[in-house]
Amino acid sequence: MLTQIRHIQKGVLIAVTVIIVVSFAFLYSDFDFVEGTLGRQDCVVKVYDRCYRLKEYQKLASHFDVSLELGMYDFAMALFGENRLDRDPTDFVMSLVILRKEAERLGIEPSAEEIKAAIPSLPIFQQPWVTSEVVENRILGPNGFTQSDLAQLVKDYISFQKLRDLIGSGVAAVPSEATKLYIKENQRYTATVVRFDRKTEGDAVKVTDEEIKKYFEENQEDLKSEPKRGFEYVKFIPKPVAEDATNEVKAKANLDFANAVNRAYADLAGDEANFSNIAKQYLGEKAEFTAESGTLEPFARNEAPDLLKDNAEAINALFSGAKQAGEVSVPVQTEGGAYLVFHLKESVEPQPLTLEQATPAIKEVLTATKSNRAVNDAASAAHAKLSEAIKAGKSFADAAKEQGLKTETLPSFSENEPPAGLADAAAIVQAVTGLAEKELSAVSERPAGEGYFVAYVDKIEIYKDEEAQSKKDALLATIKNQTDRTLFSAWFNQRRAESGSERPTAAIPQQ
Repeated sequence: MLTQIRHIQKGVLIAVTVIIVVSFAFLYSDFDFVEGTLGRQDCVVKVYDRCYRLKEYQKLASHFDVSLELGMYDFAMALFGENRLDRDPTDFVMSLVILRKEAERLGIEPSAEEIKAAIPSLPIFQQPWVTSEVVENRILGPNGFTQSDLAQLVKDYISFQKLRDLIGSGVAAVPSEATKLYIKENQRYTATVVRFDRKTEGDAVKVTDEEIKKYFEENQEDLKSEPKRGFEYVKFIPKPVAEDATNEVKAKANLDFANAVNRAYADLAGDEANFSNIAKQYLGEKAEFTAESGTLEPFARNEAPDLLKDNAEAINALFSGAKQAGEVSVPVQTEGGAYLVFHLKESVEPQPLTLEQATPAIKEVLTATKSNRAVNDAASAAHAKLSEAIKAGKSFADAAKEQGLKTETLPSFSENEPPAGLADAAAIVQAVTGLAEKELSAVSERPAGEGYFVAYVDKIEIYKDEEAQSKKDALLATIKNQTDRTLFSAWFNQRRAESGSERPTAAIPQQ
């Protein structure tokens, strides 16, 4: 009897143990065996009505980093989202699940031989110093990847390439498009430019007192003086070092000087510091420097005193919007290796200007507005006459001469090699792009508000290039690749919509 009881007890214990193990495996697994019917609170992402829990999500997300490090940029970014600027891999995770599903649906199943052959061809291995050990130790290991994981990633990569090729198989790049691009990038222009200067028109512009008064009345609320700031300062001047001193001696002197200035700055900027009183302690000749102090009466940014002339770094720091009254600036270097430390003593806020005070600025604004309008009108009128004369059969040179326009013939240039040494070179290239020989560009604006110009295309040449065909073939391949990517993206977006994929409502814990 006792033997029977012990036998039954042993079987019961085994059964209970199995039940407990299965229960814990079920409850605490990172994989979803019930496809979202239980534990929705653990669902990180959902695709095809299946929930992926955190550990499985993180494993899939690690494929994104590994694919980038292995050089699979087209694969990684197509699934991640090419226009995204963040680092959230959630879209990549969902896209990877969809990619695998679609590859299976279409019967794309890379073989073990294909995967094995593809690994040495990965972009990372095209670098001579990269070996399998380097990849193992620097990429796979740190990302928790095994060789089996690598094989799965390469399988996904091959599936992606086959899907993209399949979708784009019915579309071919048109050779004429490659030819157009080649011509656009390689044709050289010989052109003549007529410039219209705003300054020339500005000299003839007159601004009346009535116009100034009207502008003042309409903009009085915005016409204010520049903000001003006044400072106390201490200037730390390094002690001279003998010219024949060794580099080691000079370096030590510079270091000692910098450390001494930093110690003084710490005292000057202390929480309970009185700048004026502490500054007095450092004035005169000390072991590492000679110091002098002074006061700068309130001044505007564009009216810097001689102490700050040509020191844009110091002026920007002193007029920073973050600087508060009573604040002490960090040491700012100035001429001769000296350092300046400033204490913001006084701030003068912008004040409303009187008509008399505002008149110079108003006159400048009105002159600029009028001269810009005048030069635009002059350029437009000249352009109309030039166009009419050219249509009537006259040469551009004769038409320009009749109007008394000054012309400049530019040396041969192309889109890739704009005219050298010209501030408006980029604008000129843009103006003539798409024009044929003997055509006149539209009126175009010159940079920095200098005025306008028109350009006339005298000649267009395509120089003989022994590599022309290979370049066209490369352009054709680029066009085909871009077309394939566009088609794949459109197709994949539709598959994503059909997958019912859902992003999480809460933030995803990052690895």
